Amino acid sequence: MIRSAFASTAITVGFCLFVLLVVLVPVALLYPEPGEVLSRFLLGPFEKTRYMGNIVELATPSMLTALAVVLMFRCGAFNLGVEGSFFLGGLTTAAMVLWMPLPPLVGIPLALLAGAIVGSLVCGIPGIVKATTGASELVSSLMLNYAAVFIGLFVLNYYLRDPTAAMLSSDRFPAEYRFESLIPRTRIHIGSIVAVVACIIGAIYLNRTSQGLEVRISGTGNDFSRHLGLNSVALNIRIQVIGGMIAAFAGGIEMLGLYSRFTWQNTTGNGWTGVIVAIIARDNPILIIPAALFIGYLQVGGDLVSRAFGVPTEIVSLIQALVMICVTSVAIFQHPALRKFVQGNRGEAAQ
Repeated sequence: MIRSAFASTAITVGFCLFVLLVVLVPVALLYPEPGEVLSRFLLGPFEKTRYMGNIVELATPSMLTALAVVLMFRCGAFNLGVEGSFFLGGLTTAAMVLWMPLPPLVGIPLALLAGAIVGSLVCGIPGIVKATTGASELVSSLMLNYAAVFIGLFVLNYYLRDPTAAMLSSDRFPAEYRFESLIPRTRIHIGSIVAVVACIIGAIYLNRTSQGLEVRISGTGNDFSRHLGLNSVALNIRIQVIGGMIAAFAGGIEMLGLYSRFTWQNTTGNGWTGVIVAIIARDNPILIIPAALFIGYLQVGGDLVSRAFGVPTEIVSLIQALVMICVTSVAIFQHPALRKFVQGNRGEAAQ
């Protein structure tokens, strides 16, 4: 099964590169040296250690948010609250770092834990609402993403704001709470190792434990799981809470690894990237790692082209968006659970 998933992901990545060339070549031809544009996009991310570090830096939060999505998808829950969980996780971690006068060895784990607990509400509440009222977790989780942002902005503006800063931001974090770079000339920090280890643990949990088997059975349909005596409702809620905690934990790691103060005024997009990575990885936690690195590679390549040749960022974003749309479309078509979900919603809308 793992070999089949790997082959499917490799085909998806190959198709992604093909689409990338199809949409990038016409743009490159608009410039005096189209070959240089193509080379910069495709090979530029590997030219310097700093650029390769940027790939890992971008992939780190995507691995964790994708893992959260995979766990929920494998349980049959189509919860998209990872974006809001990520945001609140970063905010709560920042607040705890500023408010807790504790040594970093104790304060950092407690801050990350607090962020994970608070952020889990964005994914956990939709699960509870569905269990009690039958409302779609897809809709409620999307709505809660916006609620999480506005709650976060309120807390930032009235409780964390640095009045001496020129923009809306919190006070600076104590230097000892910041994650140090593991590789010179990069911003790769310990969170990257945590993300890789988390994906490995996620794979072991889903494929080598009885609880993981229950998750996978629950994802196949409630009728079958009820026949086996599983409490799918409770399991579904628990996995969505765990997924929210992982996504919020990612937000806390991102905050302490890359920022000196909390400055987010909107969602970061890491949650949505995690959804794309999860789909490309075919809901396989191990394949999340190369899929996240690939998406990071696309982002770094686009940024290099934009800065080196003056290609408008809107065009670069459009190229990346077209690639993402094509890849996710193919992945959804090959994803039985997602295809069934989309078809089910279409049938309900027609009625």
